[in-house]
Amino acid sequence: MIRTVVAGALIAIAAGGAWAESLDAIRTRLRAEAGVCETSRDDRDLPMVGLVVLPGDTHDRLARDLTGQPETAGVLRKVAPRLRPGERVFVPRALLSPLLADPRLDVLRLDEATPTLWRLVRTRVDTSEGGTAVAVRNLQRLNGITDPTRLPRGARILVPRSLLKGREAGPAPPLRLSRRYRVKDVSGLGRTPKASQFPATLRRRLRGRRVWKRQLLPRKPDLVVIHTTEHGGAPFENVAAYIRRKRLANYLIGPDGTVYEIVPDRYRAHGCGQSLWEGRYEVDFNAINVEVYADTRAGDDIRPAQYEALRALLATLRGRYPGLHEGRVVTHRMVAVNYATGMRARKGDPYRFDWAQAGLPDNSQMIDQDVLVGRAKPCSDPRYADRVTEGQEAAARMGEL
Repeated sequence: MIRTVVAGALIAIAAGGAWAESLDAIRTRLRAEAGVCETSRDDRDLPMVGLVVLPGDTHDRLARDLTGQPETAGVLRKVAPRLRPGERVFVPRALLSPLLADPRLDVLRLDEATPTLWRLVRTRVDTSEGGTAVAVRNLQRLNGITDPTRLPRGARILVPRSLLKGREAGPAPPLRLSRRYRVKDVSGLGRTPKASQFPATLRRRLRGRRVWKRQLLPRKPDLVVIHTTEHGGAPFENVAAYIRRKRLANYLIGPDGTVYEIVPDRYRAHGCGQSLWEGRYEVDFNAINVEVYADTRAGDDIRPAQYEALRALLATLRGRYPGLHEGRVVTHRMVAVNYATGMRARKGDPYRFDWAQAGLPDNSQMIDQDVLVGRAKPCSDPRYADRVTEGQEAAARMGEL
């Protein structure tokens, strides 16, 4: 089915102007200007986004700008083998970075306060993913603008809603924070990785490759990883004491919705273990680990009070770390990997998680960039089928294009 979608997209490119003037295209454009984006009518299809190629665009630059992952250039070459300035190419929406992939579009206009696209981006757009120049180029591609200097006053610019600064969010519930289980010893929990802190087998495999140098760069919290305790009926006090002793989380959400600070979030906690996300191993160095007291594999759903507490905690963290937007919240099962085999599904928690109750989009559908480019493998063991995410499955299918 994916091959059919891609083939259809390439045929549409070849058709050029005739396709652009079709009734379906006009209807799509009008709906987009009203803030609505079309999605695939078949759940098996990958919704595609039309982007105009800019002068100087290469597959490498598109990979960096659109996905934040240079390694995805190979996939883009398969999807759009030829890049001609001014022509439109079609890219799977799920391949885009989370903010750019938002199908909801808001209309902004160039006016006296923001007379140029650059000024508009600096004033109204979140540039935390890549910087101002990348944001400008991406809006050009989305809006079909090859020369931004020729835009007239009053020009309409369509912007994905998640890219807007100060975007509206629902009121956050109050945060009930307790330091009852806060650790006193944070020695060895700095966020700048050292080579000796990586397993020897991983060091040997990565050394000499470009990805190894990236591992040792200083990190800051730019990801939230949600865990569930899967405690097998153990009392909360016992679980909390164990998490504190092993320094396994930055925060623990109790059964009544109280949030317990364990390891202050400026330090790392040992929550993820063997892990990989967006090309960075040992995710604990840049993650804030949040444990929720729930045994989801045994059918113990996360409680409403805990979801409310999670929403409050995430709102607090976003205020402290602006880069922690909705697309930077993942689950343990999404990042866990087996270093020996390279296979995902080393962990499955949370086995049941309601993204909507957490006030989040379903990030488990995000394309797993590491599976897509071959750094990780999707799980093929049927015993662990309940640990596989939609994003991992989609990445594996896209890798077969």
